[in-house]
Amino acid sequence: MVQRKSSIPVTGGRPDQSVRRLVTRTCIGCRRRAEASDLVRLVAQQRADGPEIVVDRARNLPGRGAWLHPAAECVTAAVRRRAFASALRVPGLSVNPNDLTEKLGAAATDSWPSRGPEQVAEDMSTP
Repeated sequence: MVQRKSSIPVTGGRPDQSVRRLVTRTCIGCRRRAEASDLVRLVAQQRADGPEIVVDRARNLPGRGAWLHPAAECVTAAVRRRAFASALRVPGLSVNPNDLTEKLGAAATDSWPSRGPEQVAEDMSTP
């Protein structure tokens, strides 16, 4: 039996926990990849009059999500390409770009959920 050398270095344990993985997503408007923190997650929720696009501020609403830059150009491009229906897998979903731009603007001005209190180190030296 022939053993081949692996191109992956063996560390002998768990991967280094200090390495931060960047979560990247693709904007459905401009089709560029960006960090998830730079994009807004959108989901389709069923209402009485049909499906509606909702801005998922906490990024934990159920259902398939689509990611979009909070810029008018990306909203316009996504509407022009009819990207919402295919990205969210909701057939026949129509989106008004002005309404969506308004929702994104309102979400940007509201405070996004914080990741907890900011920790500030105090001077711990002894006098």
